[in-house]
Amino acid sequence: MSALAHPAPFSGSVAPLPRRRHLALVPAPQEAPLADVIPFPVQAQPVGRPAARPVPARQPARVAEAEAPLRLTVRGRRVLATLLVVAAGVVGSALGAVVSSDATPAEVETITVPAGETLWGIASQVAEPGADVRDVVAQIARLNDLEGSTIVAGSELVVPARD
Repeated sequence: MSALAHPAPFSGSVAPLPRRRHLALVPAPQEAPLADVIPFPVQAQPVGRPAARPVPARQPARVAEAEAPLRLTVRGRRVLATLLVVAAGVVGSALGAVVSSDATPAEVETITVPAGETLWGIASQVAEPGADVRDVVAQIARLNDLEGSTIVAGSELVVPARD
């Protein structure tokens, strides 16, 4: 049963708090003639929105706060460290891709594709003895920006020169 539903007043060992009066009766001011209160003539003002109150100007930022050193929390340090690791990984990946990319062979030659010839056939003619022909096919495709292994008779291909 809650205290609000209980009809009897609290009769415990704790003394009840004194009752506070929130509203106090104020005596009315003595009546004075209006001429004594308002010595000048009153002009009627239009009824409407009251005039806007002036807004106080903002205080400029304290110089001491601007010169205070940057303070990072533990969470801020962790976020900063994570960002630095990610940035280092991106830079390392980019540099690794640049360094490991296959450069164009120093010696290349241009050939005209004869009728009925395939990319595999050209690669097997150009490949060094004992070299994997699949690697040479991939190299020819990279040198000529080929999407697949289809070549057209009469077109010119750049192939690695055979020593």
